Amino acid sequence: MHEVVSVVIPVYNALPYLEECLLSVSGQTYRHLEIIIINDGSSDESGNVIANIAATDPRIRLHEQENQGLGFTRNKGIDLSAGKYIFFLDADDILPKNAIQSLIAAVKHKDVDYAVGKVVRFTNDRMYIPVRHLEFNLYNKAGQTTLEETPELMQDSIACNKLWKKSFLLEHNLNFKEGKYYEDLAMTMKAAVLARKIQLVNTVVYHWRVREDIEKPSITQQQMRLDNTRHRLEALFENRQWLVERQIQKRIVEEHDLKSLLDVMRLHVVKFSLVLPEEKNRWLMLIFDFLKKIPAAIADKLPNKERTMYWLLMEKNTEDLFRLSELLMNAEKKAVVSQKQNLFVLKSMHKDYDVTTYFKPTMVVQKIEKHNQYWRVEGQLKVPKASYLTEGEFYLLNRTTRHEKVLAPLQLRQLAPAHWYPYEALYFIGFLDTETIIENEQEAVYDFYYRLPAYPQMESARVRVLSQTVSEKKEAKKNNFTFSLYRTQYGNLSLVCQKLHLMHVIKEKVRPLLKKAVQKGKAN
Repeated sequence: MHEVVSVVIPVYNALPYLEECLLSVSGQTYRHLEIIIINDGSSDESGNVIANIAATDPRIRLHEQENQGLGFTRNKGIDLSAGKYIFFLDADDILPKNAIQSLIAAVKHKDVDYAVGKVVRFTNDRMYIPVRHLEFNLYNKAGQTTLEETPELMQDSIACNKLWKKSFLLEHNLNFKEGKYYEDLAMTMKAAVLARKIQLVNTVVYHWRVREDIEKPSITQQQMRLDNTRHRLEALFENRQWLVERQIQKRIVEEHDLKSLLDVMRLHVVKFSLVLPEEKNRWLMLIFDFLKKIPAAIADKLPNKERTMYWLLMEKNTEDLFRLSELLMNAEKKAVVSQKQNLFVLKSMHKDYDVTTYFKPTMVVQKIEKHNQYWRVEGQLKVPKASYLTEGEFYLLNRTTRHEKVLAPLQLRQLAPAHWYPYEALYFIGFLDTETIIENEQEAVYDFYYRLPAYPQMESARVRVLSQTVSEKKEAKKNNFTFSLYRTQYGNLSLVCQKLHLMHVIKEKVRPLLKKAVQKGKAN
């Protein structure tokens, strides 16, 4: 018997993205769906889009209501659902074709309360794994676990990459907070703690859009507002109190404390320079009072940048914090970074700060042309906060052996000088010579990288490529090998080196001879 999955989709003024979202649900390989669309008082044409798609898919159930907010609407979806399992989808996001199939296969034959899989963030031109998921190695391996065994699951508070057993949600009265931002923080945390078993899936089950429309920023892009910050702090503190009152394992409480600090530093404190002047004092008081409730020892686990922001707050050094925030938000009013030997240094009011690890280069290939045995590639290179030209290395990394191969130096020229950092934006031309790529006569897949050897602390960067740049096949042949450039699913440039099959080699050698014979026959 096929179990029904109820997919709950709250919709509020999601017109630019809605059709793509709904079609990604209708097109799921797992067909036994109940698609519950709740129009939360949209004032745009979202209702018409829903009606048109509903007319083509009898699995869609539409519920109309006055605007109530995301928390209320998701809870309404739980009440309306008839499926054994529930999946939450936001109206501006997309499901990979096999998402539900992957999750239902994981949860159906296991005695688990929910299954959870990978998330990928996406923009108009690239995809990437959320930084937090990379840092804590989330969902790289499939398998069954618990929060006690894998406390780092506390770092994932997304409701939408999980397939929930409805009976589990009802048994523990797990629902979303209504009338406030971050409605899912309590629900997902409590679920992780209360779940008897959790099934991990190591495939991508959710594509989470990065909203780039400035006029209508999504909730997650308004964290500098006072109410927004207050709601997160309240939710995180209430979660902590719940854990402490239930005498949950110390290791889990500490993991939640670390998550709280990362949330606050990365989503709020980093934007300190954007807080409205009239809200700044109250905003600082809220943040400071919250941080005092977290043991200071947890801050030692923070990465360098977040740890610096934490101590600036604790020392009430708001002048330096403001300048650091301006730098990180690219909102500085003058050049505040000095490029020194091996370091990028922020000169602030009280001291200098090493910010070398806060940034990394960005290299985007915009054009590829083939010239005999090599390709000519060109595009734009950004070296953040660079005051003078710094030579870097354009190199290939063998995906299997991890062996590096440095390519010919790039030709660089300055683009229109940046206002504060004249060598931040550069135009590059590079050459890929197939003669030098073959490694021990072996087939291989290579990824392209760029780094600044003079700044060893700075992270290397994957080289990106525009989708239209490799829309046509980019292939070359040399010494019985084919070389094909391609764009990975995350928008990065890679190269596959393969040996030509014998019949292909013969065909390639015979074709010119046949062509020559035909031409000779015509001449006679």
